[in-house]
Amino acid sequence: MNVLEMTDSELYEIGIKILTEKLGDAEVPRFIRQCKPGKGDYSVDRHKLLADQPDIATIVKQIEDKREVWEAEERERAKRFAAPQSEIRKMTDIEIFEIGNQVLMNKLGPAGSIGFTWICQELNGGYPRGLIKNAEEAKEYIKIYTASLTFNPKIVEDYIKRGNAYNYIGEHDKAIADYDQAIKLKPDYAKAYYNRGNAYRDKVDFDQAIADYTKAIELDPDYVEAYYNRGKLYVEDDAYDKAIGDFGMTIKFDPEHSDAHGYRADLYRDIGEYDKAIAGYNMEMELCPGNPEVYYNRGTVYAKKGEYDKTIEDFSKAIELHPEFAEVYVKRALVYIRIGKFDRAIQDYDKVLELKPKSIAFYAARGIMSLHIEEWESAKLDLTFARNSGVDIIKVFHQIYASVLDFEQTNGVQLPEDIAVMLRRW
Repeated sequence: MNVLEMTDSELYEIGIKILTEKLGDAEVPRFIRQCKPGKGDYSVDRHKLLADQPDIATIVKQIEDKREVWEAEERERAKRFAAPQSEIRKMTDIEIFEIGNQVLMNKLGPAGSIGFTWICQELNGGYPRGLIKNAEEAKEYIKIYTASLTFNPKIVEDYIKRGNAYNYIGEHDKAIADYDQAIKLKPDYAKAYYNRGNAYRDKVDFDQAIADYTKAIELDPDYVEAYYNRGKLYVEDDAYDKAIGDFGMTIKFDPEHSDAHGYRADLYRDIGEYDKAIAGYNMEMELCPGNPEVYYNRGTVYAKKGEYDKTIEDFSKAIELHPEFAEVYVKRALVYIRIGKFDRAIQDYDKVLELKPKSIAFYAARGIMSLHIEEWESAKLDLTFARNSGVDIIKVFHQIYASVLDFEQTNGVQLPEDIAVMLRRW
């Protein structure tokens, strides 16, 4: 097969085989580690190199002086390349990288050698090829891959990359057509089905997306992101058992997949498996220690278990990490109300109204809390403002208490008559 027509997985597989035959099993990882992602602006380096150069005659003399050294180095490189594996094992990483590059060039040619190196660079944390930053870049990629496919219409990876670019700008049908072509050329390529599944997902055709993710998994049983994306769609279908299974497989193949831990924990919470939910949030927290959402989510589970001290601790940590997280103040206020700390609930409602001054209903909530601590003027001001702004304060009050009498008996508080009148049903 033409190297240009190989998929990334095929090119990687054959490259590893070539390196193993030449270097030996133990030395291949040493080669791959040397495929480091590029850094910096090479045009700047080039300008520095060319700046303040001497005249042509001096440059020629310098080249002649270095020729003898260069020829000696070439003889040493040839000797190293011809060495048996037993000798290669004793060489430095740089020497092994040199030999590996040469054998890849000999076997795969320049395009194959460069392509394999790019794949290794991505494995080492380099910038993924074809990763799209914005719509303009996507349109440029479409032009590039269209030109490439005009020259050679059998390049599977270029159909996939152009499909990704089309999908990025919302042209899902064109993306699907490109993935279809990739599948036609390579029917057993899991990546093509996975990417087509993404396009169907973005087109909100979840059944077809699930079918494509399932096919990708059938072809590549440890396809982490296919399990993860299918799991999220099962959530949309309320198929919680299937979703939990898929997130479990995601975690099996990628134990540090924090989002999978979080999604599965959410589902365990929703079906009442609180201890499993907490364990999931603990793991997500270990992987993402500064994420306030995780503390908030774990706090909600502790609240469901009635462990209010732990709930308040988690909500407070979420607020520490994200002081403008209004929803946490609301939920913490409810916990304070449940344990009878009405003054602390009022403080949280103060913050909610500072962050969301148009959320008028919280004036009613704060006013009712003020009743508990007999702050009559504050209560009356809040309740009056809420009522005049369109809030049904009687309905809000009766969502908590059956009647004014119920409030008074429950809390041992006698309401002033003017406030009692505001809250009575007639």
